[in-house]
Amino acid sequence: MKKWFYLAGLLLAAGCASSSIRTVEKSFSFPFVSNNQQVKAAVFRACAESGWKCRAVTQDAAEASVSVYGQTLWADVHYSPRQYRIEYKHISQLQGAQKVQAGQQAINQQYNRLVRRLSGRIDQQLKNLNQAGVHQPQQGE
Repeated sequence: MKKWFYLAGLLLAAGCASSSIRTVEKSFSFPFVSNNQQVKAAVFRACAESGWKCRAVTQDAAEASVSVYGQTLWADVHYSPRQYRIEYKHISQLQGAQKVQAGQQAINQQYNRLVRRLSGRIDQQLKNLNQAGVHQPQQGE
């Protein structure tokens, strides 16, 4: 009987440990955030604060990467004055071009945590940008 409970517990734990890669998409409405350059600056500051390397690929998208546990995790960050989206790109090993197969679930969970952290930092940067705009004198004042 104990074996059945042990086996059921293992199966339950294995089911809870699985994790799929998530895409973060957020809309926002800040009156003092009005152009791509402002959002791009917020994204790049958030990347720097949370350990991601970021480079612009178009006027409204950046490629972000972070290295953990010998793997490099890549994401695309698309942004506009009203929303941003962080999309999974790929995961690669630092010691070669072979894609990660073993331990994929652990990497996915780590990736999701890092993306949530990056998203939180972007949110904070956008709020800071909006608050700074509230305190700046408007044209004609």
